[in-house]
Amino acid sequence: MTTPRQPDWPQGKYPLALAAPSGSFPRERFENGLKSLAGILSQARLRLDQPVLRKEGYLAGDDHSRAAHLTKVMTQPGLDMVLCVRGGFGASRLLPLLDLDALAASGRLLVGFSDITCLLLPLADHGLITVHGPVLTQLPNLDRASFKAMTDLIQGRPPWPMTLSGEALTSGQVKAPLFGGNLTMICHLLGTPWFPDLEGKILFLEDRGEPAYRLDRLLTQLNLAGIFKKVCGVAMGQLGGKGKDAVHRRKAVVKNLEKLNMPVVIGLPFGHGSENMPVPVGAQALLDGQTGIFTPGVDIG
Repeated sequence: MTTPRQPDWPQGKYPLALAAPSGSFPRERFENGLKSLAGILSQARLRLDQPVLRKEGYLAGDDHSRAAHLTKVMTQPGLDMVLCVRGGFGASRLLPLLDLDALAASGRLLVGFSDITCLLLPLADHGLITVHGPVLTQLPNLDRASFKAMTDLIQGRPPWPMTLSGEALTSGQVKAPLFGGNLTMICHLLGTPWFPDLEGKILFLEDRGEPAYRLDRLLTQLNLAGIFKKVCGVAMGQLGGKGKDAVHRRKAVVKNLEKLNMPVVIGLPFGHGSENMPVPVGAQALLDGQTGIFTPGVDIG
């Protein structure tokens, strides 16, 4: 692993490029995302290449065309950042086709989450801070705080360090590099050459509406793989659902994390819901298991 460096943060004057390295998307959700984005930047600052609109079943085009387009927008001069259109599935299929060292060396900022975790983590592991944050199709559904944070980022005002509040589960305080993302996709990368070095890292996790037994299975998989013996803290975001489902999900999480000998904070405002504060992957973070305060990006700004 190479110690991640900060990307070239947006300056608010070059175009933002859209990329679709994962799943295809309904045209209506895409158009609604563009409308929300129009409130942040002018149309002249948006780069929408034709490959973004391709569709091959549940994927946004074939693997080679998606990999080629992502490489192009990540390395071509004169762009502020790359914003992914949506997650879904497909990003991991690109990993054997990408020159991660070249992409990391470009310094270009990549923003996305969910399936995009499969790109964010390997890039951070190759030396470039990435951002786990809203995709284009999520923009219309964000709460005010999350939309403002994305607006600040796109307009050239990186919103870190930021203070996020959750529920303290186990005590302790730690400052360390922050790695993580979607729980399902992190488990998907286990055992591959693209799984990141998590030794001494704060691990942040989120997922979308998985039943309690699946969350239990995923967290058990991380435990059996020895991941919780490597990391020094766990920050858990949103898991989706309300009512009894949410209660059962919380129980599954608590059962797996409450005995860890490290600070653990749950219920933090990032994930698939309306609360999805952008989090810099590879940057330094503070995690306080006594107050429930999580502060990502303490070395930014």
